[in-house]
Amino acid sequence: MSDLSRVLADHRHGRAFMQDFLARNPNHPKEERIVDDRTFLLGLDELYRTGIKPHERTELLVAAREVASALGIPPAAVDAPVEGYYGEDDQLREYFRLLRALQKVDASTRARVASLRDFQRLSQVTASPLFGEASFGGMLFPVGKDPLARAMDSLGEWTVPALVDAAQKIATESEDYSLVGLASLARDPVLMTALRESVVLYAAAATMGVGTLPVYTWRVSDEIAKRAAKFVATFNALFAEEIPAPTAENADYFGAAAIKRGDISGKCVRLGQSQSPVRYYHWAIATTPDKQLSVQEFWHEELWTSERYRREKPDGGPKSGP
Repeated sequence: MSDLSRVLADHRHGRAFMQDFLARNPNHPKEERIVDDRTFLLGLDELYRTGIKPHERTELLVAAREVASALGIPPAAVDAPVEGYYGEDDQLREYFRLLRALQKVDASTRARVASLRDFQRLSQVTASPLFGEASFGGMLFPVGKDPLARAMDSLGEWTVPALVDAAQKIATESEDYSLVGLASLARDPVLMTALRESVVLYAAAATMGVGTLPVYTWRVSDEIAKRAAKFVATFNALFAEEIPAPTAENADYFGAAAIKRGDISGKCVRLGQSQSPVRYYHWAIATTPDKQLSVQEFWHEELWTSERYRREKPDGGPKSGP
């Protein structure tokens, strides 16, 4: 049984227990929990992470090793920052560095590895619409161009409001259903930052006891739910997993997963960079004095990860350009 299957089985057990408990105790205190666009997408992101990480630690790591070996490509420099959750353990760090190195290999080498099953599997995953429109740019492996990436390509100056506007327009006019595309549809820069930082683990069963019991109410936008259904179907087919369908009947799966996703304040992601001099453009999730989440944008000559941002929290640097 996969990690995701185990989590969902635990949640189904918890759901059945709660339904039985409420049937026998109909007057027990209940707490309404709203599953809106932000909650739903954070929950979907959590289930995605739970589902994909075991594949990255095993089959995809093996595939990356084999393709890199066939091409004589070493991993990316070990002193380079490891972004997102890939710093969690040695296997994820190795996979991150190998794939980063392979993404810099010219397409002219394709004939040397085209017949390898490992190359075909890596190509299938990296070209998936889960990550946006596949963009090869003359390279062996593509990178995903989600609406935020495409918005950055279209604008000469990067600011949070301009990028959010452009990304939402691109997402609305396209059929993109990547995680960042869904966040762009929601016009939510906090979500766009958190989901771009992704690509943790979810403990499913709700705690039962004398307190109030959660009752989840579905308030997800129709278009986001419709496109998310494509994301779920594509992910489940690509990795033989079972993320639940994004429907009102499954609101509790996504609501509970969003809670498990935990505090997203301090999540930081590099979105782009200037060429000369090299400076990196970041978005980070900050907390305002009234405890609301907001996005801080900043440029820096070094690449910042969530770990570093939470530890050092920069002054932000220039806001209007590199």
